[in-house]
Amino acid sequence: MLRNYITIAIRNIQNSPVYSTINVIGLTIGIVSSLLLYLYIDFEKSYDSFHSNMENIYRVTTKANVQDTEFHVPLAPSLVGSTLKNEFGAVENFVRVTSRGEMLIAVKENYFYENDILQTDSSFFEVFDFELLEGDRGTCLSEPNTMVISESLANKWFPNASAIGQSVKTDGEDTKLITGIMADPKINSSIRAHGLISYGMNSPGQDSWGNMNDQIFLLLSEETEANDVLTVMSQLYDKYMAPIYNQFSASAEFSLQPLKEVHLYSNFDMDFGAEGDISYLYIFSAIGFFMLLIACINYMNLATARSVSRSKEVGIRKAMGSYKTQLMGQFLTESVVIAFISLGISLILTFFLIPHFNELANLAIDQNFINLKMLVILFAVVLFVGLVGGSYPAFYLSRFKAAEVLKGKSQKSKGNESLRKVLVVAQFAISLGMVVSTWIVFDQLEFLRNKELGFNREQVVMVTLEGEKVREKLDVLSQQLLQNPNVESVGSGFGVPGTNSMSMSGIRVESADGLMIEKIFQNITVDNQYFPTLEIPIVEGRNFLTEIGNDTASAVIVNEEMVREMGWINPIGKKFGRFLNDDLDTQEYTVVGVVRDYHLISLQEPIAPLVVYNGINNGQMIVRMKAANLTSTMSEVEETFKSVVTNRPFEYAFLDQGFQQQYVADEKRGEVFAIFSMLTIAIACLGLFGLASYTAETKRKEIGIRKVVGASVMTIIIMMSKDFLKLIILSMIVAFPIAYYFMDQWLEDFAYAMELSWTSFALSAVFTLFIAFVTVLYHSLKSAVANPSSAIRDN
Repeated sequence: MLRNYITIAIRNIQNSPVYSTINVIGLTIGIVSSLLLYLYIDFEKSYDSFHSNMENIYRVTTKANVQDTEFHVPLAPSLVGSTLKNEFGAVENFVRVTSRGEMLIAVKENYFYENDILQTDSSFFEVFDFELLEGDRGTCLSEPNTMVISESLANKWFPNASAIGQSVKTDGEDTKLITGIMADPKINSSIRAHGLISYGMNSPGQDSWGNMNDQIFLLLSEETEANDVLTVMSQLYDKYMAPIYNQFSASAEFSLQPLKEVHLYSNFDMDFGAEGDISYLYIFSAIGFFMLLIACINYMNLATARSVSRSKEVGIRKAMGSYKTQLMGQFLTESVVIAFISLGISLILTFFLIPHFNELANLAIDQNFINLKMLVILFAVVLFVGLVGGSYPAFYLSRFKAAEVLKGKSQKSKGNESLRKVLVVAQFAISLGMVVSTWIVFDQLEFLRNKELGFNREQVVMVTLEGEKVREKLDVLSQQLLQNPNVESVGSGFGVPGTNSMSMSGIRVESADGLMIEKIFQNITVDNQYFPTLEIPIVEGRNFLTEIGNDTASAVIVNEEMVREMGWINPIGKKFGRFLNDDLDTQEYTVVGVVRDYHLISLQEPIAPLVVYNGINNGQMIVRMKAANLTSTMSEVEETFKSVVTNRPFEYAFLDQGFQQQYVADEKRGEVFAIFSMLTIAIACLGLFGLASYTAETKRKEIGIRKVVGASVMTIIIMMSKDFLKLIILSMIVAFPIAYYFMDQWLEDFAYAMELSWTSFALSAVFTLFIAFVTVLYHSLKSAVANPSSAIRDN
């Protein structure tokens, strides 16, 4: 019986090539899209799964409150891990991981700027399962000033020799011995390290309970529960940290974040490396499901549109003794066969599309994605598409009455027609929601790119100055650069906008009523040319002055948000106390100026109160150049730099690039979202095409009569099109309020968001109406130009 069903199904597919091709294309688009989205989601969920101890590894996070200032960071005091293990016996092992940011590496006479260099403990390879190609996992980082590098760095630094046993200098000055070579980091790793440097005995902050410098990962035993460790950590806080925090009316609380949640569930202050977001996985899961559902709806519409031409077939089969269940089995088999054909094509397309999808979304999905789990999923997809897509046509066609069909009576049902229209409205409501959401996402990103930042970022380049000896040449370098007529100004700092190089620290500050209270604020260090170079005005008081020698030791500048936060009426002269150690010794400062608010980090964060210290020999030099001859000016700047700094490579970045880089992940997701939005529209239009085909078939006689009595071609086209356009307008009424609600919720995640306007919705509506009109135009035009006599003669 099944073989007979399949044989007849294949024959029917061959006899209706256009109908079958449209069905296969629609289902293929839906299956390919769903497969790619599933692989995307599966890859995002695979982060850190290659660690055998993943289920037992946790990252320590700290939520601190100072007065009314609260922050939650994925950091903890450096001593937490060792104290939990050695004193309390609460954990099996621990490892500290601290990012060193961009680092200058000197390899003999060659210099390289490298990212992804981490400082860590000798237990790194005991807690994590990163592959070590050369060296001993237990001892390669046990000694101070040792280093493990990735295979790609080893080939880059030592192309003609073994890297093991070689020495390099970090920051161009500190010698490190290479004791191991590890495999390059996997893309699906939350910890991406191309280099590991062992902790030294005198690493800053490692003996302080008041500083939060490190990411600390704890390895628990199989029998230990996370809540049990949190109880011990509360005792640790009471013993070591509370005496410090209580002195300035502060408190802190530890929590443990499972390693498997680090990529998708991290939303901490100062967690600049977080790239994943679980909400996008929910969105893409819904898109994948809806695309499959829309593909199934298309099949239903196309099958019922073809019902008129198959009604006699059903009548003859019933007259020859076929049961309703047999007919349903036949139509369901046809649906499943088409689904299998679509699946085969989809697998081939997916294989070839994966490299392009990886490049688009910055993934590393393997082209050999077929495994037992995938086979089960593919089988489920075929059943879903085949049974759901074929169920209604099978039920609808199999209930035709043989006698009426063979007499030539049309099998019409207003209920069926209404259902088809509802399905098309649902299709376009989903598609319109995706299109307008995509439009809003890109509008928001454009808003962020063009928002006033509070400083002039045009023609400003930031040059890295690595190493104390290089920073000592900053004054000479600045003077020589200013001799160039195309260089307008030169400044420096530790805290250039867009580089995320600011820090947060506790201070004592004078309140509006004159009391000294404790707060935690962002702070940076700059020279007296920093604000003029960025064209940020001092709105009250003065800038730092070189002729006042003690500005570096006693003067601070604050931003306007600090003045509002503190409620100061006259901020000039207000006192600050900067903590120097755990004993809360302070260095006293006085406010000498107020600078206009400007954005220091991503626009997803509001402008925060800022304390600006005066400093020289800073690590980031900023150079403002004239717009004319920018390329040649950059060459002259490089030449000047190399003449003063003879043993460092010249590395620079324009400030606008720094801010652009912060939105790359959102832009990538937006591009993925846009592509699948267009594909959803494409599938929905196939459904509309099917409904137009059905309508044209059922209205042949009506159109013929209208033409006989004088209706023009344009009149017929308008008559045929207006019903479909009504459906699209109804889809808008359904989709736009829902899209408005969800996009308004999404925009709330941004401290600075655009106002939702009618423009995005109007443009999406016009775009969709145009696509829909073009889709139905074929059948409308075909019906309008057909010979009316043949339609009128039909019974």
